[in-house]
Amino acid sequence: MHKPVTYHHPSFADPLYDAIKTRPPEGCEVKDWGGYFGLRCIRPGVTLLEAVGTLVAEIRVEHGLLMTDLGIEKLDEWSSDGTDGWGAEIVGQLLLMAAERGAVLGYSGDDMVRFLRAAVGSGQEVAHGRSR
Repeated sequence: MHKPVTYHHPSFADPLYDAIKTRPPEGCEVKDWGGYFGLRCIRPGVTLLEAVGTLVAEIRVEHGLLMTDLGIEKLDEWSSDGTDGWGAEIVGQLLLMAAERGAVLGYSGDDMVRFLRAAVGSGQEVAHGRSR
């Protein structure tokens, strides 16, 4: 969905979406999600994050929109069901929110990547506050 955090929330009918409605990305169908513009897509990718990231980049380049929401409402829930399950959808939602909100605050993509790299470390698996 395109559900910006700013005070201006374009409606589904906003002319901003005319071009993408006419030419949605391959594998996508246009959806009205409670007044917000959205897409329902089935796209290939090694993981859910790869597929979503590639699609979001395509939409940003072709239409100037940063898609900001995967429609996940219960972000405090969790499932460790792998890179394509419910947990991956929650992570994708949080990352899209961070991408938009960080930019609004003045952080660059590089700033946010540095933060994630610092937080994750050298790739060590972390579980319940302990490095393995």
